Amino acid sequence: MKIRLSRSSTPTGLIVLTLFYILLIGLILFFSQQILSNIILANPLINFVIIAASIILPLILLGAIVVNIVKLIRERSVRRPGARLKTRLILFFAFVALFSLIPQAILSITFINSSIKFWFAIRVVDALEGGLQVCLDYYSDRVENLKSFMDSPVLPYFFSDLGHDPGAAFKRISSVNPSLNMIQVFTEGGKELFYRGDSPKARITDFNQVRGKSGFLPREEKEDLSILRAIIPAASGGRNYYVIVGTILKQEFNNYAKSITAARIAFKQLDNYKDVFGLVVVIFYIIFSFPIFLLSILVSFLLTDEIIRPIVHLEDAIQRVAEGDFSYRVLIKASDELSILVNSFNTMVAELEASKKKLVHAERHAAWQEIAKRLAHEIKNPLTPIRLSAERILKKYHGDREGFELMLDSAISAIINEVNNLDRLLIEFKEFTRLPDLKKEKVNLKDLFAEVAEIYRSVSQNVTIDLDLLNESVVLNIDPNQIKHVIGNLFKNSIHAMPEGGKIVVNGDEVRKGLLRYFRLQIMDTGTGIDEEYRDMIFNPYFTTKKDGTGLGLSIVERIVFDHNGNIWFESKKGVGTTFFIDLPFGE
Repeated sequence: MKIRLSRSSTPTGLIVLTLFYILLIGLILFFSQQILSNIILANPLINFVIIAASIILPLILLGAIVVNIVKLIRERSVRRPGARLKTRLILFFAFVALFSLIPQAILSITFINSSIKFWFAIRVVDALEGGLQVCLDYYSDRVENLKSFMDSPVLPYFFSDLGHDPGAAFKRISSVNPSLNMIQVFTEGGKELFYRGDSPKARITDFNQVRGKSGFLPREEKEDLSILRAIIPAASGGRNYYVIVGTILKQEFNNYAKSITAARIAFKQLDNYKDVFGLVVVIFYIIFSFPIFLLSILVSFLLTDEIIRPIVHLEDAIQRVAEGDFSYRVLIKASDELSILVNSFNTMVAELEASKKKLVHAERHAAWQEIAKRLAHEIKNPLTPIRLSAERILKKYHGDREGFELMLDSAISAIINEVNNLDRLLIEFKEFTRLPDLKKEKVNLKDLFAEVAEIYRSVSQNVTIDLDLLNESVVLNIDPNQIKHVIGNLFKNSIHAMPEGGKIVVNGDEVRKGLLRYFRLQIMDTGTGIDEEYRDMIFNPYFTTKKDGTGLGLSIVERIVFDHNGNIWFESKKGVGTTFFIDLPFGE
């Protein structure tokens, strides 16, 4: 039985395409996050990567699609089963993918353009300009306030008692100018006398940093603070001092100022590109939606193969059956409607094969009339010389008896020879037509082969019989004597086909035909093989290529196998050898 297993490479292909799909989604997410910043920062490297990806990805997918299309065209040109159905299914899948893609594209592009128009309709840049100006005005106000304090004519009043109560100076200053929220007093030698401020981080720890300076000090960024300071020489109680006053700006001011500045630059850049930004986003959408469309086409090729594979195998199997091969079977792993169809087909073919066997039996039995006619002719041939010899004896005996003894010996010898031929013919015919009824029993097949092989090993020392491949545990319900006759006849033919020696190898395995289990025997020899012109006549009664053969050996073998509800056939190659196949049911 020839089996066509419906195997599929689709899972592997789908895994590859799924990984490709995940990679594509990742690239889309990455580039969609980068595209806005690239427009703002005008990063040429990232732009180059985007352009390269937008070209390479579609080319890879397009190349795979072209390969599949060329393969499909070749399948159609050679009229491979399922090629036309595959074409229609792929076109259907492509239409569905395109049909669903167009509305999404229209919606996405419209939404993007509407969003862009809405963003730029709101004067964000003007608002950011105003916010930045507010920050600058605030900063300038603090600088001017500090400058005004330095130029104030009442400074001696604020610093009048620095020597014994510097804290009083801070209170006077805070009450008049609250924005000056830090003060630090040093002696002429650089020793700190007093510090008061909103944050200790604004404190100058090393007077040498400002020694010899007067007036505004450079603005200092310290952690989360921004500090504006001025150093003012002062005198009190006949001693000289250095007073550092300043304004501590909170970190929020710096953060807000930086954020507003960065946002202003970004939106100003976007404002410059607003006329092409929408077009860029649309092109970006098309660049990455087109590979997804191509990916769906590739998936359609794989799914189409998966759908039509059982149908193609069925079509192939139907063609084989139409050509007369009833041993063809299709196996499928799925458990859907197609599997029901395949199983129904296999059951139908099994029934057809059984019907064919019955038909062969009927044809064989219908040929018995022709065999009887031929047998009558074979019997008539020796009867004629017997009758003539008897008449000669009788005539010589009643007539001239001269030379009677010499003629008698010759005539009697001819009669004896023809009677012997006739007897042998009748014995063989009897063996062929009157095989005893089957007496089945459970028999270990390898033991049965070993018993017959032992006999035929002694017949020819140049031929080896190998039973090592035969399963030792196979037990069949058969007639052991008749199966011995089958084995012995096949061994004898194989030995006859190997006059200079060779090898006989016996193997077997279990097969299924519909719901029945069979054990398939393979008896292979390395003999001369069977001529092509004789292959259709091997099992015909009275056909033989041997000089002393009767032509009934393989006919008897076939009859015994058929009586066991089995089947027998052979494969042969001239000069290589012959293999006989026998299917015997387990008899369950």
